[in-house]
This record gives sequence, C-alpha cells and structure tokens, in this order.
Amino acid sequence: MTRGFVMVVVAGILIGGVAFAEEDVPNLKDPKMIAAGHDLFLAKQCAHCHGVDGRGGINLTERELDPKGIFQSIADGREKRGLRMPAWRDVLTDEEIWQATAYVMSVGQQPK
Repeated sequence: MTRGFVMVVVAGILIGGVAFAEEDVPNLKDPKMIAAGHDLFLAKQCAHCHGVDGRGGINLTERELDPKGIFQSIADGREKRGLRMPAWRDVLTDEEIWQATAYVMSVGQQPK
C-alpha cells in the first residue's frame, strides 16, 4: 500500500464519509428510479417528517441538495437541533437508498 492511499483511507474513517466514484452513482434522473424512491419514501414513513411531497416540517424542497450527502444521510441517519433521522443502512439496500436519493433530488433545488 502506498502512503497516500493509507492517508485517504484514514481521512475517510476520521471524517466518517462514504466515498463514491462517479461511476458508482446511478442515474438519479431516471423516472423509474424516482418512482421507486417515492414508493420507498411513502412506505418507510419518511412523509411523516418530510411531507408526502417533501414540503413537510423538515422541508426538502427549499434546499440545494447533494446526492452523495443525501445518500449518506439516509444510510447513516443524522441528528440536528434535537431532531433525529434514523439510519436505514441495515434496512435498505444501497440500490434502495439510491432510489430514495433520486426521489429526494427530484423534489429539492438543484445546485446552481
């Protein structure tokens, strides 16, 4: 192993980030991916906090969203200001997490 590789791995562990190569990210604009993600969004009760269309109390539509950040938030959960989103990594497959990510991206603001 090279020293640079080891440093990257250690940095990823310390940051807690999930590393993705561009080819690992599916087509998040595929209507079938978005529809499957919406079905998961409803089935897993995401609408309870985010609203059926993403405009609920924890509004997803007013944010610029990053697909890799969304994937990580769904997979690992997050906590902010006392609100906790559960981790779904042990419940959903990576493919399902990407489907949910595609739906969330479809309702959020796109980066400028």
